Amino acid sequence: MAAVLPISAAQEAMRLQALQPYKALESAHNEIFEKVAQLVAKLFATPMAQVSLVDAEEVTYPGNVGDPKLADRLARKDSLCAVAVYQPGTTTVFPDLRAQPCQWVSEEAQRDFAFYASHPIQTADGQPIGSLCVLDKKPRTFSDEEQLVLQRMAGIAMRLLDLELVAQPAEAPALWAAINARIHLSLQRIETLTALARWEVSAETATALAYQASIQEERLLIVQDIEYEIEMAFGRLALR
Repeated sequence: MAAVLPISAAQEAMRLQALQPYKALESAHNEIFEKVAQLVAKLFATPMAQVSLVDAEEVTYPGNVGDPKLADRLARKDSLCAVAVYQPGTTTVFPDLRAQPCQWVSEEAQRDFAFYASHPIQTADGQPIGSLCVLDKKPRTFSDEEQLVLQRMAGIAMRLLDLELVAQPAEAPALWAAINARIHLSLQRIETLTALARWEVSAETATALAYQASIQEERLLIVQDIEYEIEMAFGRLALR
């Protein structure tokens, strides 16, 4: 049975109030958030990644890659993605859920996973309304550098939610086309480096280690590129 949630009634009320404007955007399989989930899975070489919004009783998934069995909505107690909202500003990492289960969600929610890492999607005033998470069926570590990239990608998810709120229907296609193109290019870049690294006989060779360093550098460049494209989109809206 899940433990008592580590969030006060007052904190939860403020969090839900902050979520309210974004609830109209929570329909499942939003194309831009599907692309974000796809990119995040590639960035960290995990089979699964999810973008979620956490309501009072349910969690919805605007973006999901790698878990075709995931329902459009889950009860909050049955969703690992809900865990991030209990620790604003902090990346939550469970290297091996089988050895160290999460006490805040049901056993059923954890049964099919080993590794889980998430960062809250937070509004400008710091309210955690959802999460960006990566999952794997195998245990693994998650470095400080990887946590930083996940944190910034969660910030990108928040800015995209904000952009959807302010963009008019007639403006949206051009804005999303530019951002989609940037994400698509980013996917190609990270896939190329990952494929080159796999050609190495051992992950410990000098060449393999150099590829891994390049992948980390590329992660940060990709994040910067997407952040720039999103801010350009906001700039175009400001000039309308």
